[in-house]
Amino acid sequence: MNLKRVAIIALFILAVVLGGLVLYRIFFRPLLTIQPPAPGAENTVNGGGLQPSVNGRPVTVPTNVNARPTTPPPVTPTRPAVSPTAQGGVTAVTQLETAPTVGATLAADGTLRFYNKDDGKFYRLNADGTMSTISNKTFFNVSAATFNPQGSGVILEYPDRTKFFYDFNANRQYTIPQHWEQFQFSPGGDKIETKSMTLDAENRYLVISNPDGSGAKAIQELGNNADKVALAWSPNNQIVATAATGTNQGLGRTEVYFVGQNNENFKSMMVEGIDFRPQWSPTGNNMLYSVTGPLTDWRPTLWVVDASGQNVGSGRRMLNLNTWADKCSFAGGTTLYCAVPQTLERGAGLQPDVADTTPDDIYRVDLTTGTQTKIATPEGDHTVDKLMPSSDGQYLFFTDRGSGLINKIKLAP
Repeated sequence: MNLKRVAIIALFILAVVLGGLVLYRIFFRPLLTIQPPAPGAENTVNGGGLQPSVNGRPVTVPTNVNARPTTPPPVTPTRPAVSPTAQGGVTAVTQLETAPTVGATLAADGTLRFYNKDDGKFYRLNADGTMSTISNKTFFNVSAATFNPQGSGVILEYPDRTKFFYDFNANRQYTIPQHWEQFQFSPGGDKIETKSMTLDAENRYLVISNPDGSGAKAIQELGNNADKVALAWSPNNQIVATAATGTNQGLGRTEVYFVGQNNENFKSMMVEGIDFRPQWSPTGNNMLYSVTGPLTDWRPTLWVVDASGQNVGSGRRMLNLNTWADKCSFAGGTTLYCAVPQTLERGAGLQPDVADTTPDDIYRVDLTTGTQTKIATPEGDHTVDKLMPSSDGQYLFFTDRGSGLINKIKLAP
């Protein structure tokens, strides 16, 4: 029994020793390290000879297995150069007013006039670049302002629907009816047209009156079609509005009528779409308009058409620019400037507010040749509300949508 017990103990001790050796080799034995070759020594495999190959390509043994891969320096993206003048690329923008504005308009004398929402005063931008007040009177909380062509009078609108005409020369204001909505002055500034929007649709009319609201005359019954009637006083005083109320011809085609002051029977015209927005050329011979329809995947598109006398509707041309007519402005009879959204999704013409934060590019259109040229991307991602070419042809003034901030870019000579 003693010998058997001794043998069992000896075997146990041997097992413990062998187990310890195994654990040592697994966990504690130092790893084999590869020493780099001496400088200038050849790299060999198996003591020399030819190196092995993989798929016919020699395998290169690294000279320093401990070297870390180098990380290339980060590449800093280059910003596009900003041009001081509009030559097709990013163009420097000069902000003219730091406060939000309302009603910015170029008067007949070439001065820019506007209402400052911060201090409640009206200003003019003079030819030498200085600002001066038009009146010392303060008007608080004005929501909309429509200047006459001379800049000597303005229609003011307030959030509570109060409205009045203010004559800067006489320093006098005249209250006009609250139910009058949308205003446009005649080319001479001696008349205004507006929509009389009473609660009863049967008593809604297109109205012409003196700027102070006197002498009102109903021109055209509106009924429930007021949203289809656009104020559009022609330079020759013959036409005062358009009405896209004609028979729908299918495929988005609409018949548009021209409204005169004395029930004239002007020739109508067909347009390829809906949401008709017109703008007269300075001569009154042509009309720029925008519509949206299936032809352009319901994106707004610009058209130019003859619109005087018996030529109404002839010479119609589609411009390859997807934007709205009220984002364009004529500079003379044959040059047009337009702010064009950089991107417009399909169907944007049915929901124009989707482009309220989309940056615009500026295009120039030669109506004689039909040439359309991108002249500027205003620096700083601007969404243009209104474009105003200066009378001397040196600048383009524009207001930002939403903020009403006034800016300008310099046109190339």
